[in-house]
Amino acid sequence: MRNGAQDRGPNASGPDQNAVRGFTAALRDQALDYTGKRRADAARVVSDVGDAIRGAGAGFDGLPQLKAFFDQAALGVDGLAEDVARRSFSEMYDEVHAAARRRPAVTVAAAMLAGFALYRLINAPGIRAVPRSRALVPVDVLPTPDL
Repeated sequence: MRNGAQDRGPNASGPDQNAVRGFTAALRDQALDYTGKRRADAARVVSDVGDAIRGAGAGFDGLPQLKAFFDQAALGVDGLAEDVARRSFSEMYDEVHAAARRRPAVTVAAAMLAGFALYRLINAPGIRAVPRSRALVPVDVLPTPDL
């Protein structure tokens, strides 16, 4: 004999489904509100990275090709900062989602690289134990216990 929970299919919407949808909608609204508030901060941080790249390239006055490379990289980062300031979170999300669908292999490779970097960051080696020495020490060098 089947009970009521078994009668409902995957498309059933009961009071539990409405509560979950309401929770996810509220969570999404809060995330969008937070990202909207932090968008200007993120644009400023990205712009600061562009300034740092430009400053690093300023030391290559004797090498004009290398200086031009740093300047182009800084211009690209400044363009990204302008995009972050101008677009909403949902627009950026949709663009990243579309890029991931166009090139799934690159997306998987980037995710693996990010996961490996995160793993290395979390499991950063601390102080390693010094292996015990197997060297022979002369008897006259060893400390004698006080009696």
